[in-house]
Amino acid sequence: MNKIGTAVTALLLTIAVADSALTQQVSLGARGGFNGTKVTWDGGIEEVSTNWESNFHLGGLARLDLHDLFAVQLEALYTRKGSGAVWRADPAEAEVAVTYLEIPLLAVLKVPTGSGGRLTPHLFAGPTVAFELDCHLNGSWFGSPIEVDCDDPDVDVQRKTTDIGLLFGGGLAIAAGPGAILLDAMYDLGLRNLNDSSDDPNLTIKNNTFMVSAGYSIVVGGW
Repeated sequence: MNKIGTAVTALLLTIAVADSALTQQVSLGARGGFNGTKVTWDGGIEEVSTNWESNFHLGGLARLDLHDLFAVQLEALYTRKGSGAVWRADPAEAEVAVTYLEIPLLAVLKVPTGSGGRLTPHLFAGPTVAFELDCHLNGSWFGSPIEVDCDDPDVDVQRKTTDIGLLFGGGLAIAAGPGAILLDAMYDLGLRNLNDSSDDPNLTIKNNTFMVSAGYSIVVGGW
């Protein structure tokens, strides 16, 4: 009986501690920052080279804290990608620039530091889907600058307009005023082949984006 009583007591204490850690609070925020973007090509097209280009992102987030150590975060980002692919075919040269509405759904793991909530490191990862808003080719023709829509019949860039990827990274939440400053570094790994050309079905084109972001979030409710 003593053993049973001890086991029941331990179980009740465990439940009580776990229940005290539950938070169920909702935070809203905004973020923005730098994108380092690159398009990877696999298909042996000699006239295309790739390099990293500077771009940007901005948007909002909603986070549901389910526990002192765990949260789920939904974001909506206006993000610029794709400017790392350069076509060179004399007398033309062009880069592709694509703007997306990207929606990541992230699992967030908060790392306790004993700072009383003033500094909270966190790690996150999750799937993301991006919907193309705009696509342009920027470059030159006989030395004169040009900007052409990707759907212009003279260029007709055949691509998928919805991208799927995996976003992962980490950062720090710093308590400030009624909310927290968010500082994050993350990598957006494109998983979908964006090539939609029947003329070259073996060509693989994917987005890769390194992001450095700053933002601010405020708790707006809980239960």
